[in-house]
Amino acid sequence: FFLCAMYAPICTLEFLYDPIKPCKSVCQRARDGCEPIMRRYNHSWPESLACDELPVYERGVCISPEAIVTELPEERCRCKKIKPTLSTYLSKNYSYIIHAKVRSVERGSCNEITTVVEVKDILKSSMPIPLSQVPLLTNSSCQCPPLQPKQDVLIMCYEWRSRLMLLDGCLVEKWKDQLNKRFKRWEQRLQEQKQRTAPSKNQNAGRSGRSGASKAPAKNTHPLVSGPKKTSKTRNGQKEINPKKV
Repeated sequence: FFLCAMYAPICTLEFLYDPIKPCKSVCQRARDGCEPIMRRYNHSWPESLACDELPVYERGVCISPEAIVTELPEERCRCKKIKPTLSTYLSKNYSYIIHAKVRSVERGSCNEITTVVEVKDILKSSMPIPLSQVPLLTNSSCQCPPLQPKQDVLIMCYEWRSRLMLLDGCLVEKWKDQLNKRFKRWEQRLQEQKQRTAPSKNQNAGRSGRSGASKAPAKNTHPLVSGPKKTSKTRNGQKEINPKKV
């Protein structure tokens, strides 16, 4: 909301030359939610978005989300319940699995939710994950699966563009020690499944290669039906075979 109000401000007939800017409190909320995440990537809050230069709601004209945005009903967000079974694990093929404790849930602008978790253990990952606080991105206004601060959970989900995602269809379970052993069994079955499917793909590729080779035109292997060899007559009437055709 803050960025939209800043770069595409509301204009009215009473304020043709001075568009209505977002309130100072709106900027401060956006800065407090975004700046900790920006600092993890060595960035700070830009000076062009300085909150001190914006008007205060009580003493000026400004816009806030409360003025135009109504609360969404809770029943609007209906998350799919994913059962922690072997068949689910084999079909979903999650790219990261971590044991983590939820620290905070932050709602940003543009329908995004950032869930900050403290990673306790990394069970599976295709990219480096630090054993510290990391953000999980939900690119929706609904947090699915739902998480609350202080929860100790096992999270299975996907990576996208070097970011850890938290999406509808991912698996979140309250942490239990036996989940670690269960995951190892599931991962072993997943690797066995991949090994079984890999040879069949190679065999199909080999068959297609052989079938393609058999269709190539073969060279003439019957010299008896080939054309006559070129000859040249000598002065005494004898025929001399062209040595290039021998």
